Amino acid sequence: MQTIFITGASSGIGKATAELFSTKGWRVIATMRNLKKGEELAKLPNVVLMPLDVTDSVQIRETCQKALNEYDVDVLFNNAGYGLMAAFERIPEDEIRKLFDTDVIGTMLVTQQFIPHFKKRKSGVIMTTTSLAAIIALPRDGAYGAAKRAQQGMVESIYYELKPFNVLVKAMIPGGTKTNFQTPINDLTGYEQPTANQRKYLLDGNAEFPDPTEAANIIFEAATDGKDQLNYPTDSVCQKLYDEYHSMNVEDFKNYLYNKFFEAKR
Repeated sequence: MQTIFITGASSGIGKATAELFSTKGWRVIATMRNLKKGEELAKLPNVVLMPLDVTDSVQIRETCQKALNEYDVDVLFNNAGYGLMAAFERIPEDEIRKLFDTDVIGTMLVTQQFIPHFKKRKSGVIMTTTSLAAIIALPRDGAYGAAKRAQQGMVESIYYELKPFNVLVKAMIPGGTKTNFQTPINDLTGYEQPTANQRKYLLDGNAEFPDPTEAANIIFEAATDGKDQLNYPTDSVCQKLYDEYHSMNVEDFKNYLYNKFFEAKR
């Protein structure tokens, strides 16, 4: 039985992914800080719950090694994380440090635990949820976008390190997604209208953001397609915006996006 290890599996994209892989006959090691939030997942076939707070380096080692000792893990899916949205100068230092401790350092430490396993077996997939904010800079995303670009940088670097060992490394790139994604700071001060324009841009004419099940299907595809492909936008809207970004040079895109956010009519 193929096995996937998922961080941040209690809600949103992580939970939808755990549910889908279970229906596909995979063993799912679903990890989360609070195991009570995984009660629904625990009822599904072949789902194993394990505690994991990615800001706790001791627990990272213990949980990852327990999983690797008990199961031959085929796929690691780094998904735990949260966001901050505010004008850059308004984000407190301690909040920046907590964000990086979770989104960046936690992801890195979990990934380090699995690399020797995948190198030894000369196969496997490491997938990490980055963000469209890792590709396209957006107002009020100075801290979150930086954290996600750090994740993207890790993904791209270890791609080269692990390709000789037949280990695939992939970035899962969501845009706006219809989840309860945690943003403990969401400060619009001074950027109320650009924020409204930004939401309109990310919705791309839709009434609401894509459901996380769409992302889960792309994640399953990435885990099983065997392709030497680095980036996977996880829904059709994100794919369109991602392609639009890559169709321009960076200076032209910068002007295009500024006009869309700051010069657009109310």
